[in-house]
Amino acid sequence: MTAGRGAERPLGDTYRLARHTRVRLVGFVVVVVLAGAGITTRLVDVQLGGTGCRSQALSVADCRAYGAGMRGAFRPLPAGRGAIFDRHGQAFALSVPQPNVVADPASVPSPTRTARALAPVLGVDEDVLVSQLSKASTRYQLLATTVAPDVQQAVRDLDLEGITFEGQYVRKNPSDGLARAVVGRTYEQGRVDDQQRQGQTGLELAYDDDLEGTPGRLTFEKDPAGGTIAGTSEKLEAAEPGTDLYLTLDQSLQYATEQAVAEQVRATGAKEAMAVISRPSTGEILAMASVADAGDGNVAGTVDNRPVTTVFEPGSVNKMITIAGALEEGLIDPETIFEVPDSLQVADHRFTDNEPHPTSPWSTTDILVTSSNIGTIMIAQELGQDGIDGYLREFGFGQATGTDFPGEVNGLMLAPDDWSGTSIGAIPIGQGISVTALQMLAAYNVIANDGVYVAPKLVAATDTGNGQLATTTSGRRRVVSPNVAKAMTAMLAKVVSDGTGTAAQVPGYPAAGKTGTARIPQPGPHANPGDAYQDAQGDYHYQSSFVGFVAGADLSIIVTVQDAETSIYGSEVAAPVFAHLASLALRNEQIPPPALTVATADAVPELSDSAKEIDGEGPGLVAGTTSG
Repeated sequence: MTAGRGAERPLGDTYRLARHTRVRLVGFVVVVVLAGAGITTRLVDVQLGGTGCRSQALSVADCRAYGAGMRGAFRPLPAGRGAIFDRHGQAFALSVPQPNVVADPASVPSPTRTARALAPVLGVDEDVLVSQLSKASTRYQLLATTVAPDVQQAVRDLDLEGITFEGQYVRKNPSDGLARAVVGRTYEQGRVDDQQRQGQTGLELAYDDDLEGTPGRLTFEKDPAGGTIAGTSEKLEAAEPGTDLYLTLDQSLQYATEQAVAEQVRATGAKEAMAVISRPSTGEILAMASVADAGDGNVAGTVDNRPVTTVFEPGSVNKMITIAGALEEGLIDPETIFEVPDSLQVADHRFTDNEPHPTSPWSTTDILVTSSNIGTIMIAQELGQDGIDGYLREFGFGQATGTDFPGEVNGLMLAPDDWSGTSIGAIPIGQGISVTALQMLAAYNVIANDGVYVAPKLVAATDTGNGQLATTTSGRRRVVSPNVAKAMTAMLAKVVSDGTGTAAQVPGYPAAGKTGTARIPQPGPHANPGDAYQDAQGDYHYQSSFVGFVAGADLSIIVTVQDAETSIYGSEVAAPVFAHLASLALRNEQIPPPALTVATADAVPELSDSAKEIDGEGPGLVAGTTSG
C-alpha cells in the first residue's frame, strides 16, 4: 500500500527520531552541567585564591581569606588639607578642589578619536593617550593630574564616553605669598596619582598631622583582569578634611611690616632686615617678617623665618636686662649714682664708651639713656656673674620661645663656668651671647607686661569642623616685680623722649624702648687674627636694632637691620621703622592714646647735664675687639 503525504511514519523511524532527540538533549544537559561546573570551579578557584593559593598549599580557610584578598581592591579618596587663616579669617593657605582626568578604557568606544579630542585640551601627546586608552584589560587610567578649572570645563564640553574626573586637591596661597616664611609650604609626596601634599616648612610642617586630614577609600571587588565584579557591593569611607588653623597674625599688619622692612633695606642699602609685632599681655604675634636683598637689588621675603631661626649679638638692647636684674635684687634704683669714666679695664681688655667723656656722676637712668657701656658694666659687677646669667635666662635667653616653630634655635649662651675674665664686661652689654629677634622682643614684653614673661604664640585657634577652639593660653612666669617693670618702663620711655631713641617717638603715645648697635662676628680669615669681628678686608659689619613697646597700648615691636650702608646706628635705621609700624598698628587695632602719660615720665630722674651732652649709641669698643 502506497503511503500518502499524510500517512503515519513507520514505527522504526519514530523510534530512531526519539532516540536521536534524547541523545541531543542529554548532550545539551552534559554541556550545561560541564559549563556550570567550570564556572563554579572558577568561582571557587577565585574565591579561594586560584593557583596562587594552591601553590602555597594553604588550608581551605586560609585559601578563602587569600582569595578575598586577591579580589579586594580600593581607590583612595583624598582629604582636603586644612586651611590656614589669619586672626580675622583671611586665608593664607587653602586646599582647592582640582581633579585628575581619568579614563575607563573598557568604556572608550574609540581610543583614537577620543585621544585626538583630548590631546590639545590636556596638553598630552596624542600617541600617549591612544596607548593609555587602548588598555582594555584595565578599568582605570590616569590621563592628567590636578587640571585647572578651564581645562575641566573643556573636558566636560567634549562629553566623551569613558572619560571622567576623580577628586583631588592642590594647595593655594590666596594672599600671594604673604607671610610665606611663617606659614610655610607643602610638597608632593609619593606617586603622582596620589598627590599627597605634606608640610615641608613653617607651620605647614609644624602642624602637618592636624592639617593633612584622613583620606577616605572606595572598596570594591575586582576580577583577575582588574575590572569591577558586577553585582558586588561597594563600601565608601568618606575622607575627613584636615583641621583649620587660625593664626595670631593680622594680614594687614603683616603686609605693612613686610613692606616697611623691605623699603628700609632698599633705602639704606642693607643686606637684610627683620621685624616682629606682638601683644605683650598674651604673647600673640601680630606680624613677623624677614626680607633680604638677593644681591641684584631685588628685596624679597626670605624662605626661612629668620626672627626665630637665626641669631645675632644684641648689643645695647641687652642692657635693659642687666639693669632690670640689678633693680630686682635691690642693688640699685633709677636714682643710684655711679662715677662713670669713659673706659674701664676688665681682666686683659679695656672697654670704652662710644663717646669720650670725663668721669661723671651718672644715675642709673643716665646710664641707660646714654647707653653707657661702662656704667652698665659697673652695674653688672654689682649683680655678679651668676646674677647676670640667671636673669638672662629668666628673660628667655638660651631656650626656645615655645612657638614650636620648625628650625627655631635656642640662641647661644655661655654657661657661667665657661665665662672668661672679660665676660663680666662683654655679656651685660650684649656681646658674647646671641639671641633671636623673637627672644629679644619677648624679653622686652616682660617689662611691658608688668614683669611677667608670656611665651610668644602663633596659633590662636583650631577648627575641626565644629567651630573654632582656642589654643592653650601661653605659659607665664614672673621675672621681676611690677615696681621694677614700672621703673624700667619709665627709663626706657626716657630713652625715646630724651636719649638715643628719639626717632622712635609715636605722636600721642608714650613709646619706650632701646637702641642697639652691635658688630657681627665674621667667619675667618680675619684681617686681624685677634679680632673676630673684622672680615678678611678689615671691615666691620653691624646689626642695628630698636626694640620697645607703647606703654598702656599692649603693643611691642622689634626692628633689626643688618649691614645698612647709610648708618650703623639703630637710632637711625631701626627706630624710624618702629615708629612707622607702631603708628600703623595703633590705628589698625584702634587703640586710643593712654591717659596720664606725664606720670610715667616723672617716675625717674631727669638726665644730668653731663649725660645730656652724650650721644651714647655705638658698638661699644673694647681694646682689640668690640662690645655690643
